[in-house]
Parts: sequence; structure tokens; C-alpha cells
Amino acid sequence: MEETVEDPPTSAVLLDHCHFSQVIFNSVEKFYVPGGDVTCYYTLTQHFIPRRKDWIGIFRVGWKTTREYYTFMWVTLPIDLNSESAKQQEVQFKGEKNPGSKVFEDSP
Repeated sequence: MEETVEDPPTSAVLLDHCHFSQVIFNSVEKFYVPGGDVTCYYTLTQHFIPRRKDWIGIFRVGWKTTREYYTFMWVTLPIDLNSESAKQQEVQFKGEKNPGSKVFEDSP
């Protein structure tokens, strides 16, 4: 994974043509155990064009802007986007073993 010290990520990519659900998140849990690892599974659709600065973030319930992320990770570019393995992706966020951690719940 590529980690750089830069400004926080934003969603400032302007699309010439809009296709909703360009990235589909799979197996999203209703809640996650405090301090536990979180594996994020996602599928890239045919309309998605990967970029070097793509990232996935974890947000608190009720977030309003992309700057309100709890944490994020840069994702790697698929080598061959046409292969089936490139379409099915995952990234793992390592949990913090902090007894004060809060549960992140999916909004109702």
C-alpha cells in the first residue's frame, strides 16, 4: 500500500459521465467490534477507472463531507482491470487495541 504524507483525501474528481455505483461495497456489517480489524470487500464495475490516489475511508455515522473520515487507506491499482481478480478487491484496516474505542454502526 502506498502511504504518503499529504493533505487528507477529498472527492474532488470531476466525472465527464456519471455512472452510479462505480464501486460496490460487499458484506458490510451492521456494526464492527471495537478495536477489531475491519476488512472492506468491494467490487470495481466496468465504469470505474482506477487512479493513483484512490482511497477507502471509514466514516462515523452521520458524516456530511469526505473530510470527516475516521481513518483511510490508499488502495493499490489493479494490474489488469479486465481480470476477475482485479474486479474483486479488499483492504484491511488494523484495529486499535484501545478499550476506549467506539463501535461504528451502519446508519438505520
